[in-house]
Amino acid sequence: MPGRRLGRTEMSGSRQSEFWLCHRPFGEPCAPVRMLNDMRVAVLRDTAERALAAGFDRVRVFASEPIADLAVEPTRADQSIGDIVASAAQEASGPVCYAGSGMPAMSVDDWSSVRATIEAGAATVNRMFSCDWIGVPDGRLLSHASGEAVDNRFALLIREAGDVPVVSYDRSARSLLDIDTPADVTVLKAAASVGSLEIGPATRAALAQQPELDEPVQLAFRVFDVMTQRDGELMIAGRVSGSDWAAVDRDTSCRVRVLSEERGLRSRQRRARSLLGELYEWGGPDGFLLALDGLGDAMFWDTRPFLSHLGWDVSRCDRFWADLGRWDEIGDERLRGLVSMLQDSAVMLGGHSLVSGGMLAAIDAAWSRSELERELSG
Repeated sequence: MPGRRLGRTEMSGSRQSEFWLCHRPFGEPCAPVRMLNDMRVAVLRDTAERALAAGFDRVRVFASEPIADLAVEPTRADQSIGDIVASAAQEASGPVCYAGSGMPAMSVDDWSSVRATIEAGAATVNRMFSCDWIGVPDGRLLSHASGEAVDNRFALLIREAGDVPVVSYDRSARSLLDIDTPADVTVLKAAASVGSLEIGPATRAALAQQPELDEPVQLAFRVFDVMTQRDGELMIAGRVSGSDWAAVDRDTSCRVRVLSEERGLRSRQRRARSLLGELYEWGGPDGFLLALDGLGDAMFWDTRPFLSHLGWDVSRCDRFWADLGRWDEIGDERLRGLVSMLQDSAVMLGGHSLVSGGMLAAIDAAWSRSELERELSG
């Protein structure tokens, strides 16, 4: 249905509820970036449909390029997300939920709960210090986003303004798993394959068209399986929240070692200090790998604080190739050497979402996979 408009044909006046999506494709010309862009469009489609099914009166899609079969409100490629949202907020007096490029696992019931909260007068967000989505009772509150290059600080800005209470939504794989890196897509495909996450048809179809994820998914299952082993040891490093660490401690059988550092890295806008980075500088590549091998049987590693600490200003393409374990495609010699050394290890590399929603999704997938194996062996 080319050019179809998302929304109800009859609106309920100026207080209509709106759901905003903003597609900002990554621009680098490499295969993993193109894959991420395709996946984010698929997630956007499913999120739009679920938002309407959840009772939002209207879905608005802001995009810097056309999206087939969707009516979009054009934006300039050089516009910041904050300015796009703030401009739309000027005349949006009703409840609004902003969700970036969408969330792959948030259900209709989840979005219905968000709508009920904001219609009752409170704002709600999935992460206070690095939000992926936020709902507000009055869209004009999003004018505080003006000038923001990314959406991570939206919740903090609204909380600091003090106009409405801002409450955190229940933390779960559904509310926290975003699609920012290939590691997130790997977790999503692994979880979907064992039925532990409910994803939409467009997302499922897009995952089926990504055979390059097959090897990363097998690595993911090696890491996931450690979670169900009583004698297993799991290492988690990066921007890990106390709440998510508590979930791992509560819902897995293995021993867990956690190195939480540099939470809110992007919202604080400064170079990181990383203990793993210090270890790499102290021991060199060989000493670092030797130390890492002794810290656990498997690892979830949010590498961005490490890279920032070392001052490795690597391209998005190189970071994404690293997340896929494709050391042979990485241009930066330092990162290529590191990923090459790790190729036989059960170590998943990624960004913030890997040690947040991705890790919670991994717990669900690990136990679902364990149950399936028991049923097959029985």
